[in-house]
Amino acid sequence: MSGIYVHIPYCTQKCIYCDFYSVPTRKSKRNYLFALAKEMHDRKQYLTDTVKTVYFGGGTPSNLDLEEMRFVVDNLRKNFDLSQCEEMTVEANPEHLNAEYLSLLRKSGFNRISIGVQSFDDMDLRTLCRKHNSEQAISAIRTARKQGFENISLDLIFNLPSQSLEKWKQNLDTALSLFPEHLSCYCLTIEENTILYKMIQKGLIDTPDEETGLSQFDFTMRQLASAGYEHYEVSNYCKYGYRSKHNTAYWQGVEYLGLGASAHSFDIHTRSWNPADINTYIYNMERGIAPEEERLSPTDCYNEYIMLSLRTAEGVNREYIKRHFPQFLAHYDSQSKKVSYLMPQRWHLVNSIALELMI
Repeated sequence: MSGIYVHIPYCTQKCIYCDFYSVPTRKSKRNYLFALAKEMHDRKQYLTDTVKTVYFGGGTPSNLDLEEMRFVVDNLRKNFDLSQCEEMTVEANPEHLNAEYLSLLRKSGFNRISIGVQSFDDMDLRTLCRKHNSEQAISAIRTARKQGFENISLDLIFNLPSQSLEKWKQNLDTALSLFPEHLSCYCLTIEENTILYKMIQKGLIDTPDEETGLSQFDFTMRQLASAGYEHYEVSNYCKYGYRSKHNTAYWQGVEYLGLGASAHSFDIHTRSWNPADINTYIYNMERGIAPEEERLSPTDCYNEYIMLSLRTAEGVNREYIKRHFPQFLAHYDSQSKKVSYLMPQRWHLVNSIALELMI
């Protein structure tokens, strides 16, 4: 199997915590979409296996209007055989999700929607500079259900500045009352190139408390388990049968093609990426300039397998290492004994354990 990722970099405004490549403008939008269509045509031979998943991420894909979304999807179908695609996901913000737009998404083939709620608390949403409020988020989720989406994922963030455990509990209670098939619950991380980092440096906002974050993470695991959700990756939970197939393929080392500015591709042996700049991306596509590329060494592949596998419920498979990385098996066996006492707390210590197991 293989997957396709399509990057739509446009946002209404930049959220204070976000370090993904996105631009809070519609500048060069028409030229960007034409460049995206050209890349689809130029790279349609990249994948060697059947396309099973498609994922529209960003930025904010729902920033595209009806005609723009139709244009992108039509070009994708024109260049790739999606007849066996099992999961087609689109990320969306609540403020964009009216009945007409959701109906177009369903008719375009999207059968999974990931809604960027982040919080059901209006004070949190204002702090994060989100455009929607709690009422809009709840309405968007219910409207998505009415328009035929049977696989809905919600993004939530915990350990926000001044967010108590009780406030996080209320967030989860609201989310569960809407019966989503999937929840992604991320602990807020402070990245240096974000607005949030600068605000903390200037003393304009409190630094999130690590102990509170751990308490909220522990509560999340217990609460969602009791509600029947499988904890299948550090930040991801789902009802039975609703794992994200696209993201699971990433974690399992399946080949994928990334289209659009800043998008990465992977073909088992090499990784390639487009420039994280809209104008440079458009220039490159117009002139047929290929993405940058690096060939992955056996050590690179082994280390990536360790890091990604530790994030999943299945963890590291010794037989997989024996089969694909026999030269590193002795190292793995030796180091895994040293960290065995940490494994009961694996969800909290992924990075620490990975550093011990990696070359």
